Amino acid sequence: HSLMVVGLAMSMKTSVFKVLEYGMNLVKDKTRFEDVVMFTLNPKSITIDQIYGNFDPVSREWVEGIGASLVRKCAQFDTDPDLAPKRKWILFDGPVDAIWIENMNTVMDDNKKLCLNSGEIIKLTGTMTMMFEPEDLAAASPATVSRNGMVLMEPHMLQLQSMVESWLELLPPSLEGQKKHFQELFDWYVPPLVRLIKKECKEPVATKETEQLFSLTKLLNSHITEFRDEEESKKIGAADVVKRVDGSFLFCVIWSIGCTTDDAGREKFNEAFRELMTKEGAPKIGVPIPEKSTVYDFCWERTKMKWLGWLDTIPQFTIPSTAKFQEILVPTIDTIRYGYVLETQVRNDYPVLFCGDTGTGKSVMVKEKLMKGMGDKFLSHFMNFSANSKANQTQDIIDGKVDKRRKGVFGPPLGKKLVVFVDDLNMPSKEAYGAQPPIEILRQHMHWGGWWDRKEIEWRQLVDMVYVAAMGLPGGGRTHLTGRYTRWYNLVLVTPFDDEGMTRIFTTILGWWCMKDLPSVSTTAVNAPIVAATLEGFKTVSSELLPSPAKSHYTFNLRDLAKVIQGLMSVDPVSIGGAEDLFRLWVHECKRIFQDRLIDNKDQQWFHNMQGEVCLKHFKKPMKGIIGDGADGQGLLLYADFILQEKKAEADYEQRKYSQITDFQNATSIVAEFLEDYNTLSNKPMSLVLFGYVIEHVCRLVRVFRQP
Repeated sequence: HSLMVVGLAMSMKTSVFKVLEYGMNLVKDKTRFEDVVMFTLNPKSITIDQIYGNFDPVSREWVEGIGASLVRKCAQFDTDPDLAPKRKWILFDGPVDAIWIENMNTVMDDNKKLCLNSGEIIKLTGTMTMMFEPEDLAAASPATVSRNGMVLMEPHMLQLQSMVESWLELLPPSLEGQKKHFQELFDWYVPPLVRLIKKECKEPVATKETEQLFSLTKLLNSHITEFRDEEESKKIGAADVVKRVDGSFLFCVIWSIGCTTDDAGREKFNEAFRELMTKEGAPKIGVPIPEKSTVYDFCWERTKMKWLGWLDTIPQFTIPSTAKFQEILVPTIDTIRYGYVLETQVRNDYPVLFCGDTGTGKSVMVKEKLMKGMGDKFLSHFMNFSANSKANQTQDIIDGKVDKRRKGVFGPPLGKKLVVFVDDLNMPSKEAYGAQPPIEILRQHMHWGGWWDRKEIEWRQLVDMVYVAAMGLPGGGRTHLTGRYTRWYNLVLVTPFDDEGMTRIFTTILGWWCMKDLPSVSTTAVNAPIVAATLEGFKTVSSELLPSPAKSHYTFNLRDLAKVIQGLMSVDPVSIGGAEDLFRLWVHECKRIFQDRLIDNKDQQWFHNMQGEVCLKHFKKPMKGIIGDGADGQGLLLYADFILQEKKAEADYEQRKYSQITDFQNATSIVAEFLEDYNTLSNKPMSLVLFGYVIEHVCRLVRVFRQP
């Protein structure tokens, strides 16, 4: 009366239950197979008190638990003559751990009784079966295992060929003639490429072969939508059908199987893919991918039926004059292609997961696309996970965004789709036994189509919703997610920008600012050298200053790079007389962002020398000449916004100008005035001695607080 079906994701555990339930309900001969009623619950998507019930700590009233309520409900069915002969299955679909499963011991052994804290004891009837569906038994005790019937399912039982066949059966009638061709394409391309990714390439997020094929079929479904529409499919000529099939198939292979690996893996994939296309015996392709650059650099344009470079698919980009720095998104080949995959899948109700290093622009790209690129039919909601995210809180946030459609069915307003974007998906910390409740509640929705209302204990079905998620690479505070959850997504690994992409982004932004705010300075004289110098400095620092236990914070990412350019753009344009003033500011901003992070004189001196070499190389001037006398005559660079024409800045914060401090004594006296003002108003005056270091630190702090 209690059994466990154990197995990794994609090993058909749930399908077995569903097929058995469906089959038993359809059999005519009820003497051998009774009808089945099945209830499912993910035990880790709620707290243990919400499974079994507990006493309310304030009112001391008994609060019903969902699990206990299901058991009682099934036991009560036996009093109803119609329901008594039916089988009642309660399926606990989620990680097994010692916390909740140990309370089931009396249920699983021959007592068949569920004992609750309230003193109530519910006896299981003969027609009831408890079922458990975990991924593994790593956290289960022998007491649990010995009480259950065990069935192990393995993913390799599901062959790629059977998945392809079942997909081909679902093709629309207009593609009936293409089945044989599809089968040839699958046989030729999929097995060798999947093997290459698994054996020779690095995958930061592990996927299985079946998951990659699943992603491929989902992406293909999104690319053959016109064939599902009878009117549309009649307009397509026979020769064009083949072209469309070929182009869509090749594109989908690249963006489902080839996009889960890093840059090095993509190079190998590109070579193998090109080799397969030209190899002897390859299926004939109507429109081959152009020879130049990699297969990742082209987009299949369905309507024109040809391959285009990604940058050719969008209009020329210009920045509006009123834009703020942190809102500018310069389209690069990366943002365009990931945006395309995102839009295609979301429009067809398939979830997408972007995984990549911090600062590669995942969240910005997704938000930009969802806010501006999807049209009125799509509503979007953004959620951020943190280490302390809770399942109940996640459930309540999403419940707050949906309306009741009819009894037990909830969703966005009719005719709309709700896109939920979960950022930092892998941040929630794992429990003692390795489960992540916020992930489990989302998995329950994707897997079973809804979740339980915790107050009313009624099943809530959620419709017209699709998830998009982004996460950093696993490691550090970011955990590895369970494969039972990631299998639902099309996984796309976001690789760091190449030099060409970064140069394009920052020259576009800096050039726009120079034209707008610095008419006196020649844009060409400063734009390219500054961006090149920043890139070189950043790459040298990233490769030379590596984190160690004593210097665990020596991690630099693309956000640091953007902050240098942002610092340049926050200066008072009036104070910049020529290119040299801008170079001096660049030296200062790099020192603030990179050098202030270094912990000893040796590293700081190394950075100073490295910066000198970069200056000489790109600005054609020695750094000493660029810096000049500085604030103290010794070359100390300080910039701040509290100095206005020899007197202290007004209280109005917006009017303050960020510019260089040339007179150290003057700056000290101004800070002293501010301190005096503070002491006269405050209950706890501070008697501070202002010496050189204090002023330097005040300037650094002011600079940080200024940033938007």
